[in-house]
Amino acid sequence: MKSLIVLSLLIYLIATQENCRFAFEYTQKELQSDPKKVQEFLSKVMKWESNFAKDLGIDKKSGLTLDGQQLDVNTGMPNGKPHQFTASSKESIHLALIGLALANNEYAKQIYSEEEALDLLNRKINTYEQFDKDYPGYGGFLPWVAVNDGVVTPTWDWTDGVPSLDNGQLFWAAYAVVSVLETWYSDQDELIGRYTRFYQKMANNSITVFYEGNGMIRAVTRIQDIKASVEKNQYSNRQSDCTNFKSPCYLDDPYEGELFAWMMYFYAPWKDQTEREKIWVAKKSKLQVVDYKVAGLNKYISVQRGWWFSAHEQWKYLFMPYTHDQIQLNLLINGEKVRTWDARNNGKPGMFASITSNITRNEDQVDYYSACGIEEVSYIPVTYRHLVTPYSTMTMFLANQEVAVSWYHNMISGPAGQNAFGSTEGVVVDGTSVAPFVTWDSKMTTVLGMAGGIFDYTAKKLNAEGNYNLFLKVLNREWQQYFSNLKGADVPFAYPNATFPQIKKDFTTCARKTDVVEQ
Repeated sequence: MKSLIVLSLLIYLIATQENCRFAFEYTQKELQSDPKKVQEFLSKVMKWESNFAKDLGIDKKSGLTLDGQQLDVNTGMPNGKPHQFTASSKESIHLALIGLALANNEYAKQIYSEEEALDLLNRKINTYEQFDKDYPGYGGFLPWVAVNDGVVTPTWDWTDGVPSLDNGQLFWAAYAVVSVLETWYSDQDELIGRYTRFYQKMANNSITVFYEGNGMIRAVTRIQDIKASVEKNQYSNRQSDCTNFKSPCYLDDPYEGELFAWMMYFYAPWKDQTEREKIWVAKKSKLQVVDYKVAGLNKYISVQRGWWFSAHEQWKYLFMPYTHDQIQLNLLINGEKVRTWDARNNGKPGMFASITSNITRNEDQVDYYSACGIEEVSYIPVTYRHLVTPYSTMTMFLANQEVAVSWYHNMISGPAGQNAFGSTEGVVVDGTSVAPFVTWDSKMTTVLGMAGGIFDYTAKKLNAEGNYNLFLKVLNREWQQYFSNLKGADVPFAYPNATFPQIKKDFTTCARKTDVVEQ
C-alpha cells in the first residue's frame, strides 16, 4: 500500500505540472481535418495511458496485469488498493501491447522500451509456468487469478473451473508474440521456445478440457481436481455460469469467443477431421444479418447481429486477421457506422460497451453493466444506455482512425473524462457522474486498437504454418452464405453532434488549466 501512495503522489505531481486534461487543447474540427494534430493527440494518449499500463495496472513481481483500480470520485487518485486479480483476457491485451512495442509500433513503443518489454515477457512466462506447475488440472489454461505481490492463485470462484473465451484471447496473444519474436528477435531462442510451449499446451489440452463433442465447446469447464494432472482428471460443463443467459453454456458465438474455436480448429489434436468441422456447424444459428435503419437518411446498414452489440464483442478483430477478408472488413466497417449513427441520432455524446457502473460516492455499490449496446441489432435486451465509454471506439480505430479519434475525443472531454492515468472508464450522458475506474478492458483495449491490433503478426505466422489461406477460406465459406450482399456501403460514418453537460466537476488532480481548483 505504501508503494501505491508513493506512486499516486508522483503521478499527481506530474499531472499538476503537465496537462493530463489535454482533451481541451484540441477541437473536433482540427482532429477531423489535420493528420498531424491526430498523431500529436494520440501520442499524448499514450503518454498518460502508460501511467496505468506500466505502474498502476501491473504486479511488478509476477509481471501480470491487475484488472483495474477504483478512483476517488473527487480527486481522481486511487481509492483503496488496485483490483488484486486478473484474467486471461487482460493478459492477452498486455501481451499484445508488449509484442507491438518489440515490433517498433509507433504507439506501443511509447509505452514500453525494448528492455521493459523483454523483461515483462520473462516475468510473465515465469509466472505462467509456475501456475501450471502448482495447478496442473487447468491444463495450461488460466482461470481468473488472485495476484498479490508476486503470488498467483485461483480466485475463490474459480477453484474448480476455467473459461474458454478468455483463454482463446490469451492463446492468440501468445501466438502473435512468438511471431514478433521470430521476426525481430530470432536470437531469443529460449523465450520463443517457452511461449511456444505455453500456447501449444493449451491447444493440446483443449479437446480434453473443453470439447463436449458434436461441435460444442464448453464456455466454462468444471475441473474435478485442479491439483491433479489432466490425464488423471475429469472435466464437465459448469452450466451454472450461464443461467442468467438461459443458455446451455457452449461457446457457439461469432464474437470474441470465436478465437477459442480457431485455436481448436487449427491446433487441437483432432483424431477425426470431420469432427472439427462441426465447430462451424454449431455456430451457424448465430450468424444472422440484420439491417439497421438510419433515421433521417432513409437508408439501411447491414450488420451481423450482436449479443448486446456492445463494442466489447469486437475483441476478435484485434488478434486475428479478419480484416484481410473483404466480407469481414465490410462487417466491421458497417458495425462501426451503426454505432456512430445510433449515438448521433439519439443525441448521445458517445457509444456503448459493457462497463463498470457509475457511482457518485466512493462508498457506493459498484456493479458491472454487461447489457450495454444497441437493441435494434442485438439478440438480448439492452438495459443500460445512460453510460458511454471511450473504449467503444477500440475497433473503430481499425475501420476509420479519423472518425474514431473524433468520438474518443468527444467522450474523454466529458466531465472528469480524464485522470492522471489516462481515460476514465465511462461518463454518464447527462454529465452528472462518471464510472471512476481505470481498467484493462476499458483502456488498453482502446490503446491496442489505436496501435492497429496485432493481427498482422498472427497472419504472418499462420501463413508460415500453412493455415492462413485456410483461415480465409473458412471465413468466406461460412459468412458469404449470409453476408454477401450487405447494405450500407454508401452510408458515411456519423460524427458527434452532442456534448456532455459540464455538471460534475473534473477530478481535482486532472482539471482544465482554465479552471481554478482548490486543493
